Amino acid sequence: DLRDRWRALMGPLGFGTRLVWFGLIGPDRCFAKKLGQMEIHARPRGRLVWNLMSSLRTLLDDLEPGTTVALLLTGPGRGPVSTVELVWSKSLTAMAERFAVPLEPIFRANDESVALVG
Repeated sequence: DLRDRWRALMGPLGFGTRLVWFGLIGPDRCFAKKLGQMEIHARPRGRLVWNLMSSLRTLLDDLEPGTTVALLLTGPGRGPVSTVELVWSKSLTAMAERFAVPLEPIFRANDESVALVG
């Protein structure tokens, strides 16, 4: 289960800044050992999302077919999935479609839980 994997990778919850984490999941459904992260603002900025998906598309072109991308939004806060997280998820999903980047369901982690966005 992807939520459980993200939860294990994050360790103790509690975040000072907003980040988007990205990892690759191979055709064997295993996470690659290396994760990337990028600091983000409260609202998506087109150039940042464009650059992320463009870079992921280039990376995927050199990997086995069937490799997918897992995304996790992290940031301070408590409670259910926020409007900010929903906006980010929609922006990332739309740009991924534009670049034909196959995404796993997007999750978010705040100071108290990891949850599926949307």
